Amino acid sequence: MSDATVQEEPDIDLEKVDDERLKEQLRKVIEFDGFLSAGAAIGVFMLNHACAILGCQLEDDIFVTAETTNCLPDAATALANCTIGNKRLRIANYGKMALSMTKRDDPNGIRIILDPKKTIKNPVIHAWYLNEREVAHRAVMAEILNAGRDILSFEYVRVAIPQKAKKGVLLCVECGEPFIPEKNEEKCKYCFGDRYYEVQ
Repeated sequence: MSDATVQEEPDIDLEKVDDERLKEQLRKVIEFDGFLSAGAAIGVFMLNHACAILGCQLEDDIFVTAETTNCLPDAATALANCTIGNKRLRIANYGKMALSMTKRDDPNGIRIILDPKKTIKNPVIHAWYLNEREVAHRAVMAEILNAGRDILSFEYVRVAIPQKAKKGVLLCVECGEPFIPEKNEEKCKYCFGDRYYEVQ
């Protein structure tokens, strides 16, 4: 999953995509991100493959777990309205080009990966994926669009789906700011020492 693609030709020619549904999905990702990355394009194929296997549509109430923060989750947000905020997208950042999908209230789903045993037949994708060398973005995209689902593998999995909990709000006994406790805390995480910022 190299970030080292050469960006001199960032655009792809969507008119060469024969599948009208796929073309529209890629357009939606471009509108969402402003650019079609290789990871987001692979995400589109993963989501479509998962829906075909599970017998659902991207418009259904699905739950996605992405195993990277790099581009892949954007496809789920742009096409299936899966977001962190609506609790239909979770990031399990294992640094892998993989995602799991289930129907929202069914833990039985599938996990799909970009399979290096299959990408090896596509030298540009393979070089990009394993970060072996710099490759032109246009060349990676051309191979991804040509390979489609053939570079993916899947397995059936059970996924722990977080349930939407009723939000209870407490005032932190230390800083006095309202917060949503995860358990029976009286202090917010900041006051417990989990700090991403320091007051100056």
